[in-house]
Amino acid sequence: MSDLISAASLSELPEMLAELGVDVDAFFRRVGIDRRVVGAHDRYVPFSALAAALGEAARECGMPDFALRLAGRQHPDILGPVAIAARNADTVGAALRAVTDYAHVYSPALATQLDIDGQYVAYEFRTLLRRLPARDHVVELALGVTLSAFRMLAGPEFHPTRVTFAHPQIAERAVYVGHFGCPVEFDASRSSMVFPRALMERRLREGDPLAHDLALRFMAGADRETAFIDATADMIKRSMPVGRADVPQIAELLMVHPRSLQRRLRAAGTSFEEVFDQVRRDTADGLLANPDVPMSTVSRHLGYSEQSSLTRSSRRWFGVTPGQRRRALLQSRPED
Repeated sequence: MSDLISAASLSELPEMLAELGVDVDAFFRRVGIDRRVVGAHDRYVPFSALAAALGEAARECGMPDFALRLAGRQHPDILGPVAIAARNADTVGAALRAVTDYAHVYSPALATQLDIDGQYVAYEFRTLLRRLPARDHVVELALGVTLSAFRMLAGPEFHPTRVTFAHPQIAERAVYVGHFGCPVEFDASRSSMVFPRALMERRLREGDPLAHDLALRFMAGADRETAFIDATADMIKRSMPVGRADVPQIAELLMVHPRSLQRRLRAAGTSFEEVFDQVRRDTADGLLANPDVPMSTVSRHLGYSEQSSLTRSSRRWFGVTPGQRRRALLQSRPED
């Protein structure tokens, strides 16, 4: 099992540590994480390093609920393409199934599943690494972010029926009840969030906050067409790993007609295919520069169903195989 998780999982951690008076650079050196990749959707860090960071931060700051506080600051968009797939589902149930189907894109070291029992559904979270420091903090961060994701889908008024943790209580019970707004159990058989089954059938509201933000970005840009290309590239990058980066899907996210999307790109001197190919190339370079990311993960993140497709593209982009490109990137890396 790959000990990896998207570097976006660290979003808001440097800011929170700085506010608490922690030497942020020294902290990241201690836990073995390159601070420069924090928040990046296309870079990975060791899952075990994230866990160690949460445990170290809780100890150093004297905050056993540090992971829950961090979860409260993080936006569900840290899930990257998984969030895109969820946002554009027809119902809450379809969105949650997208999350469980594609959780490996965010981290191959975790698993989620939906268990339906009568009138209730349990969304279960598990870490797959056998040895993991501060596992309880990781689980609390995950279920805290899950709560934010549910509220993104079902509305800010959502409260689970019950939350269960497989680990013992590590903070005051009132902290958990205040965060989740429901009864919380510890030393349970699994870590899960329970909610009414009827919620699965609720249709998602129209509109997409992320797409709205991107639309504002390109409308406010000094060079509108260049900004539109950037917005298109951003949506392709987020949607590519889950196979939702074709013209109709990207146009929907940007709230324009597919023909309008293609016309705008032609007016800017490019095409959807050219932007898509450049995004793939840039993303491939970023992933290949990380020796801990398996080639199978690189292929999947680029939206390829077969690794042979990655090899053909690499030869076209770089004139060499993916393995040769990785070796070249690692050899050119400056010494720390």
